[in-house]
Amino acid sequence: MKLSERITNAVFRGLFRMFFKMNLKEFDKVPTDGPFMLIANHTSALDGPLMYVFMQPRKMFAMAKKELWDHGFTRFIMNQWGSIPVDRENMGRQTMEACFAILDQGNILAMAPEGTRNRTGELQEGKAGIAFIAHKKQVPMVPIVLLGFDKFSYYAKRLKRTPITISVGKPFELIKKGGRLDAEGRQQLIDEIMLHLAEQMPLELRGYYAGRKLEYTLTKTL
Repeated sequence: MKLSERITNAVFRGLFRMFFKMNLKEFDKVPTDGPFMLIANHTSALDGPLMYVFMQPRKMFAMAKKELWDHGFTRFIMNQWGSIPVDRENMGRQTMEACFAILDQGNILAMAPEGTRNRTGELQEGKAGIAFIAHKKQVPMVPIVLLGFDKFSYYAKRLKRTPITISVGKPFELIKKGGRLDAEGRQQLIDEIMLHLAEQMPLELRGYYAGRKLEYTLTKTL
């Protein structure tokens, strides 16, 4: 790890500890080796940085909206962390190949299957492109939910640290290996992936997946 990245990570860790209360022991549930996809909800620009700096020394790479490379500071951070720029409207072949390479190298690939930041906190419908990557590489997936960033203003005004809840679910994988995955199959798979994520959330925040039975036919926990 370059010195500049070490300094960047240390600064972020210090700021997180200064302004937030976090149950960081939850990250101990994350596998320590082997390639896997980390599936997370996305309610704040701080979701990814929190996971990145506190999951060290495990190497994590995340997909991030390409607009973050338009500004000097965020471009510096994204490049430090080796993030993958993605067009949220069209996940192109170059992005896919970058994701495949990260998993082929045995690393963690983090992504928000909702495709964009969720300002209400309620889960939105997952994007089928994530299902394509999962089916193509056949690696385990780990659901992670982070909640509480929306309360930052409330606690900051009271000069208190904001509580952040971290919930790491059980790793899971696809049952069926190989074969062709058509558009309908991708949608069915992403919906089931999202159910693993919804299972870690309060009932009132399951949004698009509220009321759905948590039954798994395409995936199994490990």
